[in-house]
Amino acid sequence: MTPHNRSVTSTTELSRAEERAILMVTCLAAFLFFNSFGSISVALPTIQKQFGNSLAEIQWVTLMGVVTISSLSFCFGRAGGILGQRRLYKIGVALYSAGAGLGALAFSFRQLLLARAVMALGLAMALPMSTALLAGSVAAERRGQALGTFASAVAVGRMTGPTVGGFLLQLGGWTWIFWMNFVVGFAVTLAVVKIFRGAGERRPEKFDAWGSLTLLIGYPALLVGLSFGARLGWSSLWVIGWFAIAAIGLASFIGVELRAAKPLIDLRIFRSRALSAAMVALILSHMIYNPVALTAPLYLQNVLGASALAAGFLLALMPLSTALASPLSGRLADRFDAASVTTVGVALLVAAIAAYAFLGVDSHFAAVGAVLALLGAGVGFFTPANQKLAFASVAKEDYGVLAAMLSSFGTAAGTIGTTLVVALMELAGHDALWKSPAVFAGAQQFAFAWLVPIGLLAIGIGLRARGRKNSPGEIKES
Repeated sequence: MTPHNRSVTSTTELSRAEERAILMVTCLAAFLFFNSFGSISVALPTIQKQFGNSLAEIQWVTLMGVVTISSLSFCFGRAGGILGQRRLYKIGVALYSAGAGLGALAFSFRQLLLARAVMALGLAMALPMSTALLAGSVAAERRGQALGTFASAVAVGRMTGPTVGGFLLQLGGWTWIFWMNFVVGFAVTLAVVKIFRGAGERRPEKFDAWGSLTLLIGYPALLVGLSFGARLGWSSLWVIGWFAIAAIGLASFIGVELRAAKPLIDLRIFRSRALSAAMVALILSHMIYNPVALTAPLYLQNVLGASALAAGFLLALMPLSTALASPLSGRLADRFDAASVTTVGVALLVAAIAAYAFLGVDSHFAAVGAVLALLGAGVGFFTPANQKLAFASVAKEDYGVLAAMLSSFGTAAGTIGTTLVVALMELAGHDALWKSPAVFAGAQQFAFAWLVPIGLLAIGIGLRARGRKNSPGEIKES
């Protein structure tokens, strides 16, 4: 009997057909989630005009999602073990769908922000649970391939989001984008409920409420401060205030965690050198490649004079190559040492960033496309192999927290990397950065040249982690 006529009720001893069903539904949900990021972003100018909001107000539509997902993922990652990962995953997908429906019915900007908050809350539940459930459901010898397919679905969602959003925007307006997410999300919710019957494995333990509270004070404030600091200036009282809140909250969080009997983030899992290497590589890699998402569209259109359509096609090469490389990375990680495949991915990232640092005012579109494709391939090779390495380094009961760390640490590192690049570009370009294409290109070269040593450090860490796959006491394959 296949998963098409019965539900998956246990995370152990699953058949290949059941594994494929779980992979299919989690990939479909991930595609929907990441497609919505791009489709909704395309609609922001239209939403701004309809409700008459300022740029600072409208950016909260996107920022709210990033902050909510990154901050609450840790809480839900731990809560998944207590309440059941499957239960939280189903609730998360359902909340996302309901929030999309509320967004489609919004008659004011405040109502739209409320709807986005509901969607973000659902995503904060579902995203860490999806990789945790996938890693826990698929046999260890096929885990890399499953994670690679999942990463490919994420990349395809990112790639098609702006196109889908633009098409729906032209067809019926921005509300159609939310209606699409509601309808598809409702269908995915039904599939998730069908496949994941029951709450899942649960452990009766106390939830670290004080740790969660202090983290929810400090971590969002840090992300908001980093996001606004690059725009408003680091001496702005608004930015300084956010950093002060972050310092108080995070310092309190560390103090609470050191005394908690069952902390939100058990620092003992970092005794595994393989896990520590995987997390440091994750942080450094996100720092060097995330800034491209900000600078590349500006460089293509303001320096090289590319049309919005041409820029869109060139930028799509990055997620496209990620989608193609991710399954290959997963298969290689299953067959060989995952740390070695991770190091190859980081090496591709560093090579792409070094090449990006050479792009100037006279660069051809083909050269830019080749660099973006190489960068996407690096992301595709790095992500599944590094995730396999990380999941193989902890006990199954910590999969939810680990999945949250992979998501949240990557987001924070990407924000820090983008902030660093903006600061370096402003340092190099001074007052002429946004006035002269040549100055912008030179400042971009200067900033990304400084990222190369960070990438080389990540390669060194990856090389030290090689061969640790079977180190006793460190890696616990489930």
